Amino acid sequence: MSKISTMREAQKLVKHFAQKNGWSDAPNVDKFDHLHEELIEMSKHLRYKSETERKAIIHEKHDVFKDGIGDLFFALCRLANQLNIDIEDAFNMVKDEILKKYDTKEKEHKRV
Repeated sequence: MSKISTMREAQKLVKHFAQKNGWSDAPNVDKFDHLHEELIEMSKHLRYKSETERKAIIHEKHDVFKDGIGDLFFALCRLANQLNIDIEDAFNMVKDEILKKYDTKEKEHKRV
């Protein structure tokens, strides 16, 4: 299989995969639950740890976190398909808002 270069390509691949397997892209709460479960699984490794311990665990369990991030992104692509949202457009819309918001805060903080 070829590597995916863009979020849009990933979303398209996931859509075709779902169609090939007969999965419905009708909106449902399952994808929200799936994303939540994946986040909880990864956070369990880091919960109640010091910063030093978290850094060590992230290094030690790198493959666990890499797999979790991959699962999250796959599920996020499924959710975006179910909601008929272009994942790149959504990211770019929020990216611009967040960068502008925090860039402004940083400039204000430097002025004080």
